[in-house]
Amino acid sequence: MTTLLAHIKIKPGKAEKWEAIMADMVEKTFETETGVNRYEYWKGQEENFYYCLLSFEDKWAFYRHQISDHHESHEFADVLADIRLEYVDPVTGAGGGLADTRDPALPDDADEGMAMAQERFPLDIAGWWTRRK
Repeated sequence: MTTLLAHIKIKPGKAEKWEAIMADMVEKTFETETGVNRYEYWKGQEENFYYCLLSFEDKWAFYRHQISDHHESHEFADVLADIRLEYVDPVTGAGGGLADTRDPALPDDADEGMAMAQERFPLDIAGWWTRRK
C-alpha cells in the first residue's frame, strides 16, 4: 500500500479555482481508476492551505493516478504556490484499516510512464517505521 499526506499552499485568490479542480479530480479518480482506497481534500486553518490524504493499494496505483489524463490535464501551476508530499504509515491498530506503506522495486518490464513516475515520486520510507512494527 502507498499512503500520502499532501501539504498544499494555494496562490492568493485561487481557492475557488483550486476547489473546482479538486472536485473534478476526485470525481474522475473514482470513476476511472482502480486501486484507490482514500482520496480526500481538506481545508486547513491557515488561509489558502489544504491537505490531501491519498491511499492506494500499491505504489503502482499511485503512479497510475499521477500520470492519468485527468491529473495531467489541469493547470496546477496557475493555482499552486507550493506542494509537499509526505509518505505516511498507519499506526498498527489505529490506522483506519490502511495497510503499511511499501516500496517494491520497479519491475524490469515497467513501461515508460511508470519509470517516469518512479523517478518523480520516489517513496520515502522512514527507517524508524520498521523498528516500530
